[in-house]
Amino acid sequence: MTRVLLPVSNHSRWAESVAEVVVDTEAAADLTAVVTHVFDEEEVASTNTNLDIEGRAKVDELAIRKSGVNAATERLKEAGIDTEVRGVEHEGEPAAAIVDAVDEEDVDRLYMYSRKRSPAGKAVFGSTLQQVILQAGVPIVVVPSNAL
Repeated sequence: MTRVLLPVSNHSRWAESVAEVVVDTEAAADLTAVVTHVFDEEEVASTNTNLDIEGRAKVDELAIRKSGVNAATERLKEAGIDTEVRGVEHEGEPAAAIVDAVDEEDVDRLYMYSRKRSPAGKAVFGSTLQQVILQAGVPIVVVPSNAL
């Protein structure tokens, strides 16, 4: 069985693009796609508030409610691909949380979306994708922004 990880944001079009690439490149028969949303503490709190959840919901439950997660999982399920949803909570840079999820979910490949950024923007603000590429121990499929 093959497992792939798709860390997605709230941007539905990006998430759906990544899912479409998974559908186009993977054999659905023995595939499980783990769709992940990475939360910082502030997003956990705001999502709980926006959903009017009493107490604190588990991040997996919050991830299911995210538009990007829904867009990706719907496309994958339409193609007959088994899906799992994971919420990942992190402090600091999200790249470390994604790399940790690669190990925790025991995935074979990682699919990520690439935003178009200038070289100066990458130097000043850093790049989650760049950090993941340098740290993840699995092959990574990068979906370019012009794949939309």
